[in-house]
Amino acid sequence: MSSTVLKLGIIFVSFIAMFAMRYTPFALLGEKGTSKEFERFIKYIPLGVFTALVIKDVFFKEGNIFLSPDNIKLIPLLLVIIISVKFKNIGLSVISGGVIIYIVLHFFS
Repeated sequence: MSSTVLKLGIIFVSFIAMFAMRYTPFALLGEKGTSKEFERFIKYIPLGVFTALVIKDVFFKEGNIFLSPDNIKLIPLLLVIIISVKFKNIGLSVISGGVIIYIVLHFFS
């Protein structure tokens, strides 16, 4: 199996899992509505998945933890953390993170 097919499979399975986690409670509860606690919890699911993906990409290299000054991905991570804290907007964080990582990897590696 090629790595492209594997990656697409992981993306598809992740999509199905995320959709199921978000859709199932609403489908089961129907018109009853949801509690305030559940609504607060459901807001953090995308952020949790996003954080897991970022941590894996930034802090791991070839299956090993990569905490070194040579890890060039730490620079964009710190900049995106600053942007996230200042503006509290995940969309802006994702877009700025993509732009910053592109600039850093293109010009400094």
